[in-house]
Amino acid sequence: MALVGDDGSVDSVKHAEREWHDAHYDAHAAYAHPESLDDFVNVFVKGQISRFCDGGWSWWGDARREAIDSLGNVRGLRVLDYGCGYGGLGLYLCQKGAQVWGFDLSQPAIEAANKAARRFGLPANFAQMDAAALVYPDDFFDLVVGFGVLHHVIKYPQTDAHLLRVLKPGGEAVFHETLWDNPLINLARRFTSEHADAGDARLTQREIDRFCQKFRSVRLEKRHLFYMLKRLAKLPHMDQHADLQPRPLWQAIRSVDQQILRIRPLRHFCGEVIVYLQK
Repeated sequence: MALVGDDGSVDSVKHAEREWHDAHYDAHAAYAHPESLDDFVNVFVKGQISRFCDGGWSWWGDARREAIDSLGNVRGLRVLDYGCGYGGLGLYLCQKGAQVWGFDLSQPAIEAANKAARRFGLPANFAQMDAAALVYPDDFFDLVVGFGVLHHVIKYPQTDAHLLRVLKPGGEAVFHETLWDNPLINLARRFTSEHADAGDARLTQREIDRFCQKFRSVRLEKRHLFYMLKRLAKLPHMDQHADLQPRPLWQAIRSVDQQILRIRPLRHFCGEVIVYLQK
């Protein structure tokens, strides 16, 4: 994967990405999290891990629900919220009993995450850090989790080595990502992708396989073909006090999608993937 900034360096690419995300997170930090822990859990569930066809607030809720469910009981585990942003995933797992650390390249995001942890009384610890230069000890984490972060860090040298290093032997990493192996989906993305400085790499199975080649076990669970059209649907108003309203049309499309994807070669063209790694 080519990675060259305006001055021909990796550092200039990373600097542009950090500045973009600092501005983005700083602009939204004031309302990143609600005031109470109960409200936070309610908003996180509806906004991140409820299936879109069942009324969830996110297009990506289906696969992220599946990823969360696959973790099982996290109580007592050392968990790293990888590329944590405002720390929502880590805070959610912390209130489930996990020992949580998190990092992100953006300092405003980390400040908001730590502020929320203090407000909710959760012992999560978030730090500004570079995925290519993690300072956590070797063999430290039982579990690493991340939503929509591999497509940011995969292009930087040494991120794979640091991810492997901080996991305990037998430890697992679970990521949810979007895929760029389908040319029709890619065409639509031309109109919806962020500015280039956001650092979104075009993640393909080939790139994931390269990144994960040193792990003992790699499993890719690809999801959603026609159901990816949900990306064109208007997201609902986020009213934390309202019940989720199922979307029968999207439930039907999802059901058809699942039947079609029983034809395994078609899974190559899916638009999302859950990545399961074991050291």
